[in-house]
Amino acid sequence: MAKEFLERKNEIRKRFVTFDWTKLKGERIRVHGDYHLGQVLVQDDDFYLLDFEGEPESTIRDRKVKQPPLKDIAGLFRSFHYAVYATIFNHMEEYAYSQEDLFLAGEILYRYFIGVFLETYATLIQEHNINIGYRQERIFLLEYCMLEKAVYELGYEMNSRPRWAVIPLQGIMSIINEPK
Repeated sequence: MAKEFLERKNEIRKRFVTFDWTKLKGERIRVHGDYHLGQVLVQDDDFYLLDFEGEPESTIRDRKVKQPPLKDIAGLFRSFHYAVYATIFNHMEEYAYSQEDLFLAGEILYRYFIGVFLETYATLIQEHNINIGYRQERIFLLEYCMLEKAVYELGYEMNSRPRWAVIPLQGIMSIINEPK
């Protein structure tokens, strides 16, 4: 997957450069900036969001810039991906299936999670009069933000946990192999 990613980097770059940014209609708001499952606590029937400092490597000025709300959703989706794979990595010996089969099942589960979440999110956010853009715009922004996050994750994993580099690589490949 890493080799294919490197071979296709110009194709990836072109996909995002050729998008007509002038057609974006969705609102921009202040976003969390580092939103993931580790920033959410659940107690009884309530959720608590933590740490509103934003992306640690961003400047305070950058953190104040209004962005599409889908940027935080993309961070959450990448976190769902990690949760699925971390479960596989940390409990592989408990399952009577190959790593490849577990990864395939994990991808199916991950796609189910994000499908349900996105449908519910889009309905609720629009009911509260926040314009997150037309369908094509939402797809583009989610893919862009998820790809940006996955590329960042890839650098981190290569330096810290090379075995886990498969997680962001799988995320990157699923985006760039998605039919257009």
